[in-house]
Amino acid sequence: MKPYIFDSRDNIHIIDLTKTEEKLKDALNFVEQLAENGGLLMLVGTKRQASTTINELSKSAGLPYVANRWPGGLLTNFSTMKTRIKYLKQLREKFAKNDFGDLTKQEIGLLQKKMAILEDSFGGLDMMNETPGALFVVDILKEKIAVKEALRLGIPVIAMVDTNTNPEDITYPIPANDDAKQGIRLITEAIIDVYTAKRKQKANEAAADEEEIKVDDSELEDVLSQKEAALAMNKQEEEEEKQAEEKTKKVSDNN
Repeated sequence: MKPYIFDSRDNIHIIDLTKTEEKLKDALNFVEQLAENGGLLMLVGTKRQASTTINELSKSAGLPYVANRWPGGLLTNFSTMKTRIKYLKQLREKFAKNDFGDLTKQEIGLLQKKMAILEDSFGGLDMMNETPGALFVVDILKEKIAVKEALRLGIPVIAMVDTNTNPEDITYPIPANDDAKQGIRLITEAIIDVYTAKRKQKANEAAADEEEIKVDDSELEDVLSQKEAALAMNKQEEEEEKQAEEKTKKVSDNN
């Protein structure tokens, strides 16, 4: 962390905020490109100071997140984890519809406990059908397993790194106090805002392109209709000319 520390006083390290701004810009540029390329951003923050913010902001943006407990193997064993996420969805549906068939109250209670356990680990992952294109992490020491799994798979990691960490393996480190709730919210909001803004822009462009294609198809249909009408008229004129010629020939033969 030495390059990111401005000063040290009484064994307290002060982060250089110009470095924070510089590294945050790098991370935001990457996140924008990630959204441009259709990559999925996942957020991780299970410590007390970050959990509520990660939960709230990720939900509102429709992004996958882990805010309570990182389930080991989530990324490196995603095919198995995916079945657990699917099972959680099925349990949610059962309880929403109150559809338990012939199950007893005791069996329903056991299902409820299972669902609570799954919600704790997978509650923020129900929209995740594939491994993410990048991870945003608050506190790389607390989330060391998540970071390790991501790096093992070559998934870029954006992370808030405090003075007690070693950020050398982090793809996009953002030097910041990862215990300050306000700082966590500000940086998380900035990351999510840039990602969702680019994603919305891409969706609007896709919708505009689709509308343009519809317009082009409509114009093509008009042209084809006009062509068909012209061909039909031309064919009718040819038939009339042919009939006139045959009539003239008959008159001539009679004479």
